[in-house]
Amino acid sequence: YPVESPGELSAGREFCRLAQAPGRSGGGGDGLTIDTKGNLYITSGLGLQVFDPTGKMLGIIKLPEQPANVIFGGADFKTLYVTARTSLYTVQLEATGHRFAVGK
Repeated sequence: YPVESPGELSAGREFCRLAQAPGRSGGGGDGLTIDTKGNLYITSGLGLQVFDPTGKMLGIIKLPEQPANVIFGGADFKTLYVTARTSLYTVQLEATGHRFAVGK
């Protein structure tokens, strides 16, 4: 939904469509984060699905378990921390994570 002015949105459009496992449909994303280039990392049944700012899928980062949530961290903000049902995974990337504003 493009923001036209404060409190005013124009018509929305589908940004991206998550890939589904063969023979399955309807699974959606759960957690997500974004890098400094605007790429989205969305947790799904297939792993972390990565989309560029236009909504084009760049690939899937597979993990041993289905991920639930994801965030960038580490000293250089190039480590993805991914939670799953029983584990916490780290994935080192060349991409740098976006730093979200901290509320007061």
